Amino acid sequence: MTISVVDVAGANFRTDEASDELNSEFMKRLGMKKRYLPARLALSRSLGVPMIPEPIAADADWGKTIKGDTFFGTGADLMSWIALVVQHNPDQEYDLKTLVAAVAAHWRRGLRLLDADWKQSGEDISKFVRTLVEHAELPLSGRMKLRDRPQKIDAFSSVGLIAVPVGEISTEVNTGAEVEWSLNGPGCSPHSAVMGGVGSGKTRTAVSILRAVRASAPLPIIAFDFKGDLATDESGGGYHLEQLFDATVIEPPRMPVPLDVLALRSRDEIDLSQGASRFRESFSRLKGARLGDKQRDAVYEAASRALRTRTPCELDDFQSELLNVYAEREIKEDGAIAAAREVCRFPLFAPELSPEEFFKRSWIIKLPPHVVEESRSIVVNLVLDALDQYLNSLPDTAVADDGSRGMRIVAMIDEAHRILGSRLPSLSNLVRMSRSKGGAVMLISQSPDDFSGEEDDFLSEMGLVAAFSTNAPSKAAARILGRGANLATLSTGQAYVKRRNDNAARKVQSWSTK
Repeated sequence: MTISVVDVAGANFRTDEASDELNSEFMKRLGMKKRYLPARLALSRSLGVPMIPEPIAADADWGKTIKGDTFFGTGADLMSWIALVVQHNPDQEYDLKTLVAAVAAHWRRGLRLLDADWKQSGEDISKFVRTLVEHAELPLSGRMKLRDRPQKIDAFSSVGLIAVPVGEISTEVNTGAEVEWSLNGPGCSPHSAVMGGVGSGKTRTAVSILRAVRASAPLPIIAFDFKGDLATDESGGGYHLEQLFDATVIEPPRMPVPLDVLALRSRDEIDLSQGASRFRESFSRLKGARLGDKQRDAVYEAASRALRTRTPCELDDFQSELLNVYAEREIKEDGAIAAAREVCRFPLFAPELSPEEFFKRSWIIKLPPHVVEESRSIVVNLVLDALDQYLNSLPDTAVADDGSRGMRIVAMIDEAHRILGSRLPSLSNLVRMSRSKGGAVMLISQSPDDFSGEEDDFLSEMGLVAAFSTNAPSKAAARILGRGANLATLSTGQAYVKRRNDNAARKVQSWSTK
């Protein structure tokens, strides 16, 4: 490593122009007078994410510079910052140029993460700070007092640490050491992504993890099954997930989802408005909806009217109001109307259970390829939205004496590439915000590439990433797992596994044909 403290102190650090503008915006939001303050906060936020940030292209439009001794301070402060950046990617050969590039990438990613945290906190500074504390696992004085006194345990929340193997074998290939993943320990994340090509064993491994979780705590599951093999099929095959979790298997539209999916927490103006906005965002993700400004406003107005006048409110109610709005405004029928008709063509939901009743039980929702795409999409979108709203309306789960946080539910999406890239706000919210509420999200997909279309890089929030053999580009694999993770060279049953606090991915034998 050919670099000195003097070199860093005198160097110019910068990020891309758009991120620099966001840096200035955070100065206003947080009442900061110096540019280096949000820059340091952003760098800290990014360094807390194990994955290596995407580098900024050399020909990018660049923002204003900050001198090293201003950005990092001097003496021990400066050396500490250098050490943190270098240790985040220890395989990198560092000189001053690569250090400046690494800081630029972290600075950009950190600002994006902070911006997402700010929006998720409702632009409330106190909630924003609590979110940052949650990410850092710092002890708030109030939290410490809470731990010191007896707590009421949620009847539907786990108690104690849940640590599980990553598959049926779960041993490190090089050393033979056993590998475990802690879902709910201090500093851990309960969310996971399991990736691999067809026949690689990704679903097999995911089910093995779920089996170990269920053995540790009687958590319910909500599973979306796009292939149709999670539950026992007519031939007796499948992964028997319904037996493991005592789950009810439903296959809309033959059996509608028995959930009051458009239920509101209250009838006040704020909840009505937020409910209409959430529905609009879910509806706008449907293929073919093509919502411009006029259509978005019309969909919002129709959803608002339906929610105000119908209890329970159903998709047919929304369709009726949307037709009324179009007629009143003399808007010619378009893709939004066509999409509304398509999702109302079949009975996808039956408002039999409230969200509280529904999500305390286990369900496997089968959405195989023969179900029309609009039906599959709206079911996933609205159920995830209902889960997000329900979980985030609950108090935080209790923290046990060992520092583990209680868990309430696991949401699993098999063949998640079918919805990744559609930028579902509810999915992002569940990954970023549900940890303290006891939620865990498991995404099973084919390749690291599947996550590249997500506007919100929530893959960085995963507590476990396991990647089996696939032909994914090395750049995509390196972004998630670090340098040297060539997924095409993995043997049968092997995966690169990276947990949230790991410095690097390790090669793990997850299962075997022997």
